[in-house]
Amino acid sequence: MLRERRAIDPDSKKMWRSAGTAGALGIEIALCIVIGAGGGYWLDRKFNTHWIMYLGLLFGIGAAIKGILRVTQAYKRESAAEDAKAKQGGSGGQSN
Repeated sequence: MLRERRAIDPDSKKMWRSAGTAGALGIEIALCIVIGAGGGYWLDRKFNTHWIMYLGLLFGIGAAIKGILRVTQAYKRESAAEDAKAKQGGSGGQSN
């Protein structure tokens, strides 16, 4: 039996998109730090040093911060576009 397809509520869609973005950002932060520190650790073992891991960790943290800034800027652009669209649309038909 076929079920009837319902339209997705825009607010619900926006909520799920935001949740997905936040989850992806969390994974990106963790991977940046782990890969940076892990790569530095591997190079430390290869070259018999003790400081490259810290450098890799700093690069990983820097990459994580860059990812946070990228997502924050995209959110600000999206929010500004929604505000502009709302201003063009008026007050939404509500009156006192």
